[in-house]
Amino acid sequence: MTFVPISRHALSWAVETSGIPKENLDEYFNFPHGTIDNWITGKEQPNLTQFKRLASRLKRPDAVFFMDSPPPTSELVVELRSSGGVINQNLSPTARHAIRDAVRVKKFIGEIQEELGVIGRSYPNYSSNEDPESIADKIRKEYFGVSFDTQISWTSASTAFRNWRILVEKMGILVFLYPIGIERNEKEFLDEVKAEKELIRGFSIVTGTPPAIGVSTTWNASVRNYTLFHELGHILTRTSSACAEAYDEMSNHATNDYIERWCEKFAASFLMPKQDFVEFNKSIHEPDPIKRAGKIANKLSVSRKAALIRLIEIGFAQWEDYRRLEIKFDRKGKGGKSELNDKRTRAVCRQDTYGSCLSSVREAYSAGIISELDIWDYVRMSSDELV
Repeated sequence: MTFVPISRHALSWAVETSGIPKENLDEYFNFPHGTIDNWITGKEQPNLTQFKRLASRLKRPDAVFFMDSPPPTSELVVELRSSGGVINQNLSPTARHAIRDAVRVKKFIGEIQEELGVIGRSYPNYSSNEDPESIADKIRKEYFGVSFDTQISWTSASTAFRNWRILVEKMGILVFLYPIGIERNEKEFLDEVKAEKELIRGFSIVTGTPPAIGVSTTWNASVRNYTLFHELGHILTRTSSACAEAYDEMSNHATNDYIERWCEKFAASFLMPKQDFVEFNKSIHEPDPIKRAGKIANKLSVSRKAALIRLIEIGFAQWEDYRRLEIKFDRKGKGGKSELNDKRTRAVCRQDTYGSCLSSVREAYSAGIISELDIWDYVRMSSDELV
């Protein structure tokens, strides 16, 4: 049997940064108890099959495991937050991988744009002491120019997200989509961290240029719209974060995390401008607050939860109504079909993931600034996608 002479120091580092609890390691990889400890201490070495499984599940290049010492990490530390405060919990393996990828790609895009002479569009910086409602109104008017009538004319939440995303990207902010959450094989072994990790909706990275937003595709498009602007709130207040939803805590309008509440208020105010929302609400003839919220949510391409909270703010619903609202409405249905009915080719999936920044990649390739190998290494684009 062929054994692979991996570096125990590199393996230890890869395991520690994976987000997998130590007590679950062997079970997670389906190895006999004590196997990974023996590799880390140097008592044993993995065979080729075990090594391939290890590298694949840890989402690290094979070469990393042969380094004498851990590589300099580019992983940005972000806080896992909910409206109840900072959660004392590590990010899940999939969330960590998404953030690592976002950091790498945004650095790549930043270098490309600098070589191309692209001047990044400046965006404002606000304090969380400022009123989020007035800031949302200002940002919507100055940077987006989308009227309330235009918003309600969009035919679906997916169309709305596509339109909002393009406009956020025009601010010079990268928007990435990732399947953030617990994978099926993780669910079996990570029960003790499941509650927080499964509910991660997005993250924001403000360090370096350009800034980036990551949005989870685990949730339906109406929720993604809200997440996009929640994370934009973090960008505007310069607070990098990975945001989870804590429904029990949000059933009370009091919150321990002022930044999260500010970003929630900003997103709600942006997507549902108060004056327009009040007038629109008058046209909805439905006595039940939850059903009313559902009708509003469908027209404005927001989640029922967001619409109901807005109704509570203007006195048309109570927090007791919120507690009746079920989380299941926000989950995206099973299956891989695009909500926009696009054929799910690799090129389409890649465009969904990285958005309009891929145009900079193509431009840099045409200018001879980067090679096909560079492009494949960072964004996995093949040569036929560069035409």
